[in-house]
Amino acid sequence: MKAQSPQVSSLDERVVASTVSHRCTAPLGEDASVSAPAGLTVEERLAEIEGFNTNLSGMVESLVDTILHLRNHDLHKLQGRVAALEQELHVERCNRELAEVSRLHPKERIVVFVGGTYFGDNIKYAWLAACKSDDALGAELWFLPSNADQEAQVRSMGGRCLPHTHAEWTPDHLHTALAAAVVVISDHLLGANPYAAALLAGARQVQMWHGVSIKEIGYRNLPPLKHMSPRIARVLRTCGHFARFVGTAARHEPEWRRWFSFDGYAPVGYARNDVLTREPAGHDLLNVDEEAWQRAGEVQARGGRIFLYAPTFRDANRAQWILQVGIERVAKAIADAGDLLIVNMHPVEQPSVPEIAKSLPSVCFVAPRTDVYPLLTRTSVLITDYSSIMFDFLLLDRPVLLFRPDHHDYVTRSRKLFDAKLSVPPGPVATTAQALVDLIRRPAEPATARNARRALRDELHDHQHGGSADRLLSLLTDELAQACAAAEEPA
Repeated sequence: MKAQSPQVSSLDERVVASTVSHRCTAPLGEDASVSAPAGLTVEERLAEIEGFNTNLSGMVESLVDTILHLRNHDLHKLQGRVAALEQELHVERCNRELAEVSRLHPKERIVVFVGGTYFGDNIKYAWLAACKSDDALGAELWFLPSNADQEAQVRSMGGRCLPHTHAEWTPDHLHTALAAAVVVISDHLLGANPYAAALLAGARQVQMWHGVSIKEIGYRNLPPLKHMSPRIARVLRTCGHFARFVGTAARHEPEWRRWFSFDGYAPVGYARNDVLTREPAGHDLLNVDEEAWQRAGEVQARGGRIFLYAPTFRDANRAQWILQVGIERVAKAIADAGDLLIVNMHPVEQPSVPEIAKSLPSVCFVAPRTDVYPLLTRTSVLITDYSSIMFDFLLLDRPVLLFRPDHHDYVTRSRKLFDAKLSVPPGPVATTAQALVDLIRRPAEPATARNARRALRDELHDHQHGGSADRLLSLLTDELAQACAAAEEPA
């Protein structure tokens, strides 16, 4: 597109400026209707008008310059937008072909683990277990990071890591992705690398997801069509099709099939929950907030309790909602008792933590993009709302409090709930900060609440004593065999 010349486009403005200036400076001395105000001679009055006209002319010139600047600025914005759209079209065209290349490309015994927004969750613990059992799998293991921090963390432990920036990929990196037999993910495959999903399209996908849900997700989290966008469409597209879907209980397969598309269901448990069955050490503590970990240890050592507040995110009023629910009152009550409140915001809202922390100086916030699961082992009481972390915490057999101060707003503006599994919740529900403080101050957990959460634990977890990562590795061995069967057949 050829842009219009600024010199040509400014012609009208220059004519307007010239005309206005001419009319304002026309001689007035010959006009009989003009007379000097009292105290001024005609010459003084004309000089005053001339000064006014000069100022006005300058203002008009300034206005013209401003109009030209704005036009040029808008033109640059438009050119930038066109360039961005051209790049998006380029990527889409490449991905359409690369996905087909990936499906046709011969597969090798290569497993790629895809990182999420931070190094943690099921991917971290599955990766650590796989690295320990590299020989047992008989496969080449690679990590696909979403950012520079993840790449540095994986490389620090000696792991094979693809570059987080696609511009740094070599032909060898490209071959690794196209030849991968299995890809392990725990979220939608929407990383920072715009080509990743296409390059891995031919691999058998093992979806670990990131928690048992009471929110409608996947195919049941649909917007009105008028709000449809390419981003939402891509999210829906990455709800399947998976070779295996990992869960925690066999009885929940129909529920997961409401939300995702997959061939086989594998209730082997979550790899991240293995750390709840041991004292975290070594690489378990990689990417854990050291300050929060140490503070929790110190309070625990002197007999204090650790309260971890881990709410899920809000689609509406994102991040700001926590400033409106009275957390400072809860923090004060906990501190006055000699205990510690730690708040772990959902990864979606963690970018706002530095700003939120300024308004809540008495609260200890977990550093953004860090792994919270080792902290659960030092947590005395979990406070949450709708987050799947409550179901993992059941394995520790410790009290859970549900804090839902904006419940009506959440279910009407954020997410519908699919909580038939919570006919009896894992703990009492508080809807105000004062009600939560009262629950915190009670001397002991009622037996009815303890029995309810134990019953829920038994319903949600077929495996309660660790070993989930080992069961996952057995699953990966099977997936490798299926993916490579054709290549391994004798000629």
